[in-house]
Amino acid sequence: MSIHRKRFWLLVIYLLILLPFVGYGAFQALQTKVNSPLDWVDGTFPARADYDRFREQFGNADTVIVSWKDCKLDNPDLDQFVSALRTDAVFKDDSGQWYFERVISGREFYLSLSSPAMRLNDREVHHRLDGTFIGKDHETTCIVVSFTPAGLLKRRELVSEIRSALETQCQVSAKECYLAGPIIDGLEIDLASKDSMDRFVLPSTLMVLLICWICLRSLRAALLVFGLSLLAQGITLALIHYSGESITALLIVLPPLIQVLAVAGGIHLVNYYFDAVKDPQIASPAAYAFQVGWLPCLLSAGTTAIGLASLLVSGLTPIRLFGGYAACGVLIITGLLLSLIPGVFTVWPLKRPLKSTNETEDFEEDRHDIWYFLTTILKRNHTVIVCLALLTMLGAGLGISRISASVRIETLFSDNSKILNDYGWLEDHVGSLVPIEVVLTCSPDVDLTFREQLLMVWDIERSLRKTSMVNRTISTMSFAPRFPRPENLSDELFQYQLNAALTRFKPQFMNAGYLKEIDGKHLFRITAYVSALNDVDYNACLEQIGTHVESALMNKFETIPAGVTTQQTGIMPLVHEIQRQLMQDLFKSFLFAFLIIAVVMTIVQGGLSAGLVSMVSNVFPPLMIFGLLGWLSVAVDIGSVMTASVALGIAVDDTLHYLTFFRRHLDAGHSSRESVLYAYRHCGKAMIQTSLICGLGLLVFALSSFVPTSRFAWMMAGLLMMALLGDLIVLPALLLSPLGRCFELKPETDHNH
Repeated sequence: MSIHRKRFWLLVIYLLILLPFVGYGAFQALQTKVNSPLDWVDGTFPARADYDRFREQFGNADTVIVSWKDCKLDNPDLDQFVSALRTDAVFKDDSGQWYFERVISGREFYLSLSSPAMRLNDREVHHRLDGTFIGKDHETTCIVVSFTPAGLLKRRELVSEIRSALETQCQVSAKECYLAGPIIDGLEIDLASKDSMDRFVLPSTLMVLLICWICLRSLRAALLVFGLSLLAQGITLALIHYSGESITALLIVLPPLIQVLAVAGGIHLVNYYFDAVKDPQIASPAAYAFQVGWLPCLLSAGTTAIGLASLLVSGLTPIRLFGGYAACGVLIITGLLLSLIPGVFTVWPLKRPLKSTNETEDFEEDRHDIWYFLTTILKRNHTVIVCLALLTMLGAGLGISRISASVRIETLFSDNSKILNDYGWLEDHVGSLVPIEVVLTCSPDVDLTFREQLLMVWDIERSLRKTSMVNRTISTMSFAPRFPRPENLSDELFQYQLNAALTRFKPQFMNAGYLKEIDGKHLFRITAYVSALNDVDYNACLEQIGTHVESALMNKFETIPAGVTTQQTGIMPLVHEIQRQLMQDLFKSFLFAFLIIAVVMTIVQGGLSAGLVSMVSNVFPPLMIFGLLGWLSVAVDIGSVMTASVALGIAVDDTLHYLTFFRRHLDAGHSSRESVLYAYRHCGKAMIQTSLICGLGLLVFALSSFVPTSRFAWMMAGLLMMALLGDLIVLPALLLSPLGRCFELKPETDHNH
């Protein structure tokens, strides 16, 4: 047995030993964990740090908002439902700790404000609560359930128990209730990601196998490439598990991406082997395939890994994880392909075809193939094609300046999804659901009475109500009683008594969740509500609120009193910052990938001009697709951001294979036209096959109800088709144009005389 066969069998034995660990790790990684847009950034993200501080002060903002058609102020069943949420054992852990931080009932708020001690008439109560805890009809209300961190980990079971309690206490089925809030957002993302895996992984896998078989016309070769792609998937997933992570909603496209990349690389190597098998002068086709393919495979793997690793510069956690694990997966793929495909064909070679008796006939038939005609057309029209491609890229570049980003709820789910229907019903019947929190902090040494501090809150709230994008507000003053002024009482004495009475109401303000006293400081909470679904310009809204808060204080005082500070926080400011981070990540990761890959290409092609010319066809796909999105005013979501750098890395794969053969033939003394044709005939078919397999394999996920996954799939398919167009049309046209001369070897000058 030769040394090569021994190495191959040792590698197979080691892989068989590792297989159980790989299988276990892959299975565990696929057990999806808790997903939430709030988890896309960590505590080092400034807006997240502000939001976490607010949650520490006023309680957890991970809530579920519950309502239904008969959720009315006069419905006593609400009290039974709320009581069940507060007392049932299913809502407690084994130690008796409650999974809910608070359960707030709009009916209880209404009854509390309607009590004689508050001295408020019904119109005043409605004025304070309408649009927040009471709907436009002055009857429909809601229940808000805040989860503890422990409850958040069991949110799927707890939401199911909430629905069960609602059916038991109020006879309302799951279809008849409407749920919204951050908890529901995260839960629906969990369910959507699991649904995508359950429904689309198998069809995608079968699609890849079928197209692979059709393209290679060999069941053994197709099964080999397909089997290695599954192994690469398993090892990458196991790596995710053993490093302490698991698949999130945005990582579910990673396994199919690894699979199509493995199949793409495998097809190139198999095609090199097939070419060698047809040539009787090549004694060892498997060794020839390795010798021809190892350099372009390593270079393409390196550039693809660089494109993926560029996502590590992102400020968003799931994008960083995707980039890091995908880059590792590419390196795993390369090792498996270069070691196992030549090894398998060495041990079990394919039969050589019978030698043709008419070599002249074969030559004439070969001369007039599709590649010959394509080369002829490009040779005649290379100037027009290059100019048209460059002008199109320029126009697309202008469109990129119009790109916007969004991670709002409507960009995560399809229009007919239940979660968006629930949001729509709640906004129509109860009120706007997106809170912007303004916290007014008064230090202990501030020269203002408690009553004067509350008046500041009242002035800010009235000012915020004038903001065009704010629909309703609620604040500490919403829970303050009305004190009629007694007759024959001086202003000074009345204000003193009023301040004392309001001070006695501190426990009620704190119980409502709109006042906190920490180290002598008073923290007053003012919540402004905006729509979750309407086309609200969040940036303009935040600027308006900041301006109104400042003007309210400046109108009351010439300068803001010492010891008084304000801060905006909440879900929407955090989402706004995540959107801004998305745009930064898109350009940072792409620029980083472009620069690194450009440097690699200049080294590989042996010159600055040659490297930059070769990059034109690689920049072509992302520029065209993202430029189109900009011109069509389609917002970029978190799934789209990942595609630019990924596509750049994948596009370089085919470019490197093509240029490797082009340079080999050119360096052997042939013309650029002959070298273009030579490169076409050696890897053109494999380039088409890999693009079809990758594109169609991923396109199955475009049917997912989770929009980022769907968007990632169809954008990747579009980018791969554009990459194919760039490598088969734009790149050869560039090589046939005067720009192609930079690839020619310069004759060395003899300085010895």
